[in-house]
Amino acid sequence: MKRLVAASALCALAACSDVGSSSDTVIAIQVTPPPGGVVEVGDTVQYTAVTLNQDGDSINAPVLWATPDTQNISLDSLTGQVVGRKGGTQARVQASSQGLVATPNVINVLATADTLILVGSDTVRVDLLATTSTPLVARLESFDPVGPLAGRVLIYEIIEPVFALPTDATVALPNAQSADTVPTGATGEPTIPMTLARVTGKTSPDSAIVEVRATRYRNTQAVPGSGQRWIVRFSN
Repeated sequence: MKRLVAASALCALAACSDVGSSSDTVIAIQVTPPPGGVVEVGDTVQYTAVTLNQDGDSINAPVLWATPDTQNISLDSLTGQVVGRKGGTQARVQASSQGLVATPNVINVLATADTLILVGSDTVRVDLLATTSTPLVARLESFDPVGPLAGRVLIYEIIEPVFALPTDATVALPNAQSADTVPTGATGEPTIPMTLARVTGKTSPDSAIVEVRATRYRNTQAVPGSGQRWIVRFSN
């Protein structure tokens, strides 16, 4: 009885009332999209699918993949691999097997992070009475479509001076550490001010160097422009 109920539920989900009842017949397709349901232009992600029979068991049936949105993604019809083509768009991906077609799955295509730039001067001065620097602003941009990228991550790190222990630190980023991450907003710039602050009770160095970098959405490839630095000079 339990198997009949499970099979009925699978059949309802797959709209498969007309399919046969053989244990080798596909009555449902379970599709697993890439993590987050996103792909960046130029990157490759993987769809997978499991075909199920009337008993809810997986069977070895071939799966074909298709999309009507070939301007936005490239899709391998045999493997389910997707390559992003046009940023700022969406694409529909469908799996089919033995004539049964699964519900379309939507994947978001993200624009490539093409460049990281510093906004303003790369030299910042902190007056004697000031406790923090002015914001160290960097912007992440795409060339296609042209514009800033929101929802990505910028990585800030104090390169000099180097502190052997956290308790030795004389300057710190907003999280009170030597490295910090921050998401980008609609302008492609940090959503919170990224500053360098004096550590209370410690003598600030004459100067410090802060580096900023970013990586592509799903791998460790550095965005061009990563590694740029600010020199922060302190008056003591």
